[in-house]
Amino acid sequence: MFNKLALLAENSKIQKLSLALIFTSLSSLSLAQQIPGLSTVSGHELGLTISNYFYKEQSLDVDIKGQNKGGVAYTGTLAFGGNWFAKADLRYVNGRVDYSGSGTSKGNPDWYYDARGLFGKDFIVSGHVIAPYAGYGYRYLFNDIRGTSTTGAEGYRRESNYWYIPIGINHKMHLTGHSKLETIIEYDHLLDGKQVSRLSDVPGYSDVKNKQNKGYGYRISSAYIENNWALGPYFYYWNINQSEIVDSFVVVNGVTQTFTAYEPKNTTKELGFKVSYKF
Repeated sequence: MFNKLALLAENSKIQKLSLALIFTSLSSLSLAQQIPGLSTVSGHELGLTISNYFYKEQSLDVDIKGQNKGGVAYTGTLAFGGNWFAKADLRYVNGRVDYSGSGTSKGNPDWYYDARGLFGKDFIVSGHVIAPYAGYGYRYLFNDIRGTSTTGAEGYRRESNYWYIPIGINHKMHLTGHSKLETIIEYDHLLDGKQVSRLSDVPGYSDVKNKQNKGYGYRISSAYIENNWALGPYFYYWNINQSEIVDSFVVVNGVTQTFTAYEPKNTTKELGFKVSYKF
C-alpha cells in the first residue's frame, strides 16, 4: 500500500516537473520570437548612394558607362504580429554616361527610379534573424544620347520599363553590443518589359516600341550597422533577352521605307556604396 502511494506521489512529481519544463520551454520560445536590434521593426530609412554603371549590348558592341552616379533611397517598414512585415522601397539614381557604339559621345543624361512593395517574415535561427521576402517592382530608366557621335551617327532618347517580382532573403546578425551585419541576396524575375526608342529624334524616323518579357536580375548587398547608421557596398545586375521584332518606317527623300527594329539582348551592372540613417 505504502509503495503504491509513494509511486503515485513520485509520478505526480514527475508530471508537475514535466509540465513546468513544457511551460518554461514555451515561455523561452515566446521570448525568442524577437531579438532586440535584429528583428524587423516599423520605421523609416533614408540613404544616399554613389555607383558606377555599365550597360552592354554584345551583339552590336554597344557600351554605356557612367561613373560616380548619385542616388537617394528610401525604405518604409511596417511590422505586424507574428514577425510579419511589409516594406515600401524607393530608389532614384542620376548621372552622366558615355556612349560607345556607332561612334562615341560623352556626358549624356541618364537616370532611373525603382519602386517596390515587399512582404516577408522574420525567422530566428541560432541567434540570427533570417527574413525571406517577395513582392512586386517597377523600374523605369531614361537615357538621352541625342546629338551626333564621332562618326556622324544621330542619337536618340531611350526609355526602359521593367515590371518584375523580387524574391530574396535578408540575414542579420550581431557583431558587438552596438553593431550588426545585414546581408541581402535577391533574385528578380522579369514579368514584362517595354523598350521605347524615340527614333523620331532623328529626322524621317518614327518611334519604336518593343516588348521584352524574358530576363532576370539579382541584387547582393551588405551593410555594417551601428546605432541608427548603416553603410556598405551593393551590386545590382540585369540580363534581358532580345525583344520582339516590330516593323517601323523611315522617310528618305520623300519616300517611305519600312524596316524591322528590335532591342538586342543586354546586360546592366551597377556597383555602388550606400550610407543610410534609420529613424
